[in-house]
Amino acid sequence: MEAAASCCCGLSAAAAAAAAAKTCSVRGISSIGFLPRVCPPKRRIIASSNRSSFTLPVRSSSSEPPKASPSPPRPRPSHSSSSSKTRLLSGSNRKKRREVVVVVEQKEREREGEECLPSAEEASISVGTIYQNGDPLGRRELGRCVVGWISQGMRSMASDLASAEIQGEFSELRQRLGMGGGAASNGSGSLAFVIQAQPYLYAVPMPKGLESLCFKACTHYPTLFDHFQRELRDILQGLQRQAVFVDWRSTESWKLLKEFANSAQHRAAVRKSPQAKPVHSGLGIGLEKAKTIQDNIKYYVKNMSDLLRIERDAELEFTQEELNAVPTPDEKSNSLRPIEYLVSHGQEQQEQCDTICNLNAISSSTGLGGMHLVLFRVEGNHRLPPTTLSPGDMVCVRICNSRGAGATSCTQGFVNNLGEDGCSITVALESRHGDPTFSKLFGKSVRIDRIQGLADALTYERNCEALMLLQKNGLQKKNPSIAVVATLFGDKEDIMLLEQNHLVEWSQVRLDGLIEKGKFDDSQLKAIALGLNKKRPLLAVQGPPGTGKTRLLKELIALAVQQGERVFVTAPTNAAVDNMVERLSDIELDIVRVGNPARISATVASKSLGEIVNDRLANFKKEFERKKSDLRKDLRLCLKDDSLAAGIRQLLKQLGKTLKKKERDTIKEVLLSAQVVLSTNTGAADPVIRRLDSFDLVVIDEAGQAIEPSCWIPILQGKRCILAGDQCQLAPVILSRKALEGGLGISLLERASALHEGMLATKLTTQYRMHNAIASWASKEMYDGLLQSSPTVSSHLLVDSPFVKATRITQCPMLLLDTRMPYGSLYVGCEEHLDPAGTGSFYNEGEADIVIQHIFHLIYSGVSPTAIAVQSPYIAQVQLLRDRLDEFPEASGVEVATIDSFQGREADAVIISMVRSNMLGAVGFLGDSRRMNVAITRARRHVALVCDSSTICHNTFLARLLRHIRRFGRVQHAKPGSFGGSGLGMTPILPSIK
Repeated sequence: MEAAASCCCGLSAAAAAAAAAKTCSVRGISSIGFLPRVCPPKRRIIASSNRSSFTLPVRSSSSEPPKASPSPPRPRPSHSSSSSKTRLLSGSNRKKRREVVVVVEQKEREREGEECLPSAEEASISVGTIYQNGDPLGRRELGRCVVGWISQGMRSMASDLASAEIQGEFSELRQRLGMGGGAASNGSGSLAFVIQAQPYLYAVPMPKGLESLCFKACTHYPTLFDHFQRELRDILQGLQRQAVFVDWRSTESWKLLKEFANSAQHRAAVRKSPQAKPVHSGLGIGLEKAKTIQDNIKYYVKNMSDLLRIERDAELEFTQEELNAVPTPDEKSNSLRPIEYLVSHGQEQQEQCDTICNLNAISSSTGLGGMHLVLFRVEGNHRLPPTTLSPGDMVCVRICNSRGAGATSCTQGFVNNLGEDGCSITVALESRHGDPTFSKLFGKSVRIDRIQGLADALTYERNCEALMLLQKNGLQKKNPSIAVVATLFGDKEDIMLLEQNHLVEWSQVRLDGLIEKGKFDDSQLKAIALGLNKKRPLLAVQGPPGTGKTRLLKELIALAVQQGERVFVTAPTNAAVDNMVERLSDIELDIVRVGNPARISATVASKSLGEIVNDRLANFKKEFERKKSDLRKDLRLCLKDDSLAAGIRQLLKQLGKTLKKKERDTIKEVLLSAQVVLSTNTGAADPVIRRLDSFDLVVIDEAGQAIEPSCWIPILQGKRCILAGDQCQLAPVILSRKALEGGLGISLLERASALHEGMLATKLTTQYRMHNAIASWASKEMYDGLLQSSPTVSSHLLVDSPFVKATRITQCPMLLLDTRMPYGSLYVGCEEHLDPAGTGSFYNEGEADIVIQHIFHLIYSGVSPTAIAVQSPYIAQVQLLRDRLDEFPEASGVEVATIDSFQGREADAVIISMVRSNMLGAVGFLGDSRRMNVAITRARRHVALVCDSSTICHNTFLARLLRHIRRFGRVQHAKPGSFGGSGLGMTPILPSIK
């Protein structure tokens, strides 16, 4: 016992441990589990006949802890409870001698082996891991039996301390608490307390089979101190009820306990871990943090749902206005030609539309995937009038009156195909059989209107469903995208395994042997390495113009498949999805394009789900048609026999069910075997995709153009996600200003890139498209100067192309064609005009003439017309330019398009007509930096800007663009109307720029 006492008086930790081991050995305490398995006895301390009174054991003068008996193990107790009473006399007290009796009642009963063991859930938790923090261990970690074993030992130790309190042996109280010799201050107090507790613990039989947990728990200071404090409190309160103490809180033992608990060494030992117990095996998220994240999700879903509803109302209002504005044939003339008109899409997207009247619904059928197809023909079987309608166009189908005007509500659909006979058109409608609106179409005269930006109810519903699913599943274990959700809605410190996964460092992912050396630059290799990290839940890849984003995604998808992952690729538009399908078709991957067959490009139709299924079912359908034909022949022969005819009809019905089941099975088989599945964001909600198992990786291309709710549709179907795009280019199209200001126009790519100080994002920094004069403007204005030009393209010009002559224009990377004269006046005819069609669009005839002149300058210099692209932000100007170019066969091949529709493409020479020219300096949405970024960066070798510098310079962003052209390019004052170039004068001075 001297060894134990010396340890309490301030010995080193090693000496104290050795002393404790020696003490335990002397007392016969074994370190192996030889004791019979006994559940912890229920202890209570009572006085002889009064349950509220206490008696304590008589302490010897040596004040040693109770010794464990070296005798053989106690026999296994019987089912009946046994009790033993020990009456001990207390020592003399200064004020009074009081006899205190300790009554220890032990109730033991035999239990099955598993009753004293922790549950499977408890046993799965590593105790060694929990020991790293200061949380006391409870039943969840140790089990009921081990907790009872600790309580019993600590109760004995607390009783011994209370007895010393009554006898007035205050000098020993500090030693019993491990505070002797300044232990609490020198850092050995917690160790001394643990060693003091060992004899009391080992005196109690360990539960059989749980010895390892007992050995670990008996050295865990926070657990021992927590139990000791509770037991001492209960004993002192009982003694107060016996009138031994007036106030148990004023006792020396309790004061010393609190003094020890307030020491810095104790607080350090029991300091709780900053991370709570995990609620998910794969996430390090505590209970409180999980609740916070779920609250964030709830708030986000409510806010975004409100914004979607506001935008939906704006779309409906816009659609109705456009439908009401559609002219009827007799409003203009008696011609049978359809009336063409322009429809404004806010100020951002505007397209030409068409109308066909006097149609009759002939028949209806169900296409692949449940599409409801309706065949329409022109009344009298006449040919369809010339129309711009094409497969995939969104249309509105309505009953029309005698004047051709719409007389009923709109039934939405899309053009499936135009009949080869030129007399019919097939439309896939959203309505089904039994819908009153659908039923009214038959037997009436019908009109079909193509409306760009038609309010799509299905898209709205799917976006809302995705938000509801996000809120419902959230952090549920069944949600495959739980890691992505936690990353986007948690704090920086709570990103899943942030430090362990090296979200910033990427060099640890080895790409040796996977990628050919020199094929990608450093920024691209970094993006690929981060994208292949399976432990990383989310990656946002920003790809500025010309940085090879699509090529990088192609390689990343191929490598992901190579390492055994199933990949789901989506994009906000069908064109972007088809572009990715075309790129992936070059490599040996099993890919399937899911979507509306009418909206899938003909170049990738062979990869569409419909084509693949039809190919596999070709022989089956031939046999089906043969059987169907035979049954119909039999039916015609048996019409007089009702019972036989009914049987044949039943066979026909069963045959149809067989075909549908075969189609469903084949669709499932094709999708399950596919390594890469592709669709639009909205198309990801298609039931044929939702019924599949979750994907390993979701890749969303052009994520900067998608509203955030639409991105959640594919994200919730994958375990991790890669967002690719450029938030510095075109943003999502939003009609409602209120929804735009509320944040609906902020893409998920933009939000993720800014989240957690950019730790989730990476940026491609080397461009391989543009001359450096063009790229340097984009780098400075849009990309913080980080965009660098590859030496292979940094100095290439039009003159470097084959068969191109050396002229001032072909040797110029940037050119300003100013419609202002050198002394500041505007050339005649270069004023802006509002489209008389009422579209809200603008056109400028003078600028159109200058554009035509410049096109022919390029063509005469040897530049191929197919290498030239003309852009304008206004659809009216685009239409005017198309009409002008149609007059010149030499210019065939020159592409004219809006800026918005040209994103993702490029040309050697790009000409931009800015249109705006007014006294107020109003530039409209030309001041949108992202739109101008798209326009300028489409050019590889040459970009020409046609504008009124005086008007444009009222916008500071555009003024900087003109200054950049003056510094790195050329300026010409262009006079319209002098074809051949006689009206072009060269000057290095740019007026009106200050």
